[in-house]
Amino acid sequence: MPTISRWMIRFSMIYFLVGMIIGAALLMLKAYPMYPALWVALPIHIEVMIFGWIIQFTLGTGYWILPRFIKGNPRGSRILAYSMIGCLNLGIALIIVDTFLHSDIFLGFLGRTLEAVSVILFISLHWDRIATHRN
Repeated sequence: MPTISRWMIRFSMIYFLVGMIIGAALLMLKAYPMYPALWVALPIHIEVMIFGWIIQFTLGTGYWILPRFIKGNPRGSRILAYSMIGCLNLGIALIIVDTFLHSDIFLGFLGRTLEAVSVILFISLHWDRIATHRN
């Protein structure tokens, strides 16, 4: 398994653990409504579980499993791959900060843009790898 996939899967497991803790706290809050202000963590829980865990785990696994180039660097540019990891995790962090601050819509927009850039980088890394062998 390539290093980039291992890092993405490790990050996704950390996000999964954080998301489970937040989700458990929210479930306990439903049963015992002692601190209703904790419901501010619901968007963070959704962000962490969808983008941090599911999307990151899927991209990391896809980076590992999809076909490799026969010649040269088997998985393409490592710089683009590390940029993909950085953009995704920085985007998630900005969304979480924006949820806490409630002050600037620009942070949320920038976070979503970075997450989209990471998916575009994933597609660009794999577009030429997914080719027919008829040629």
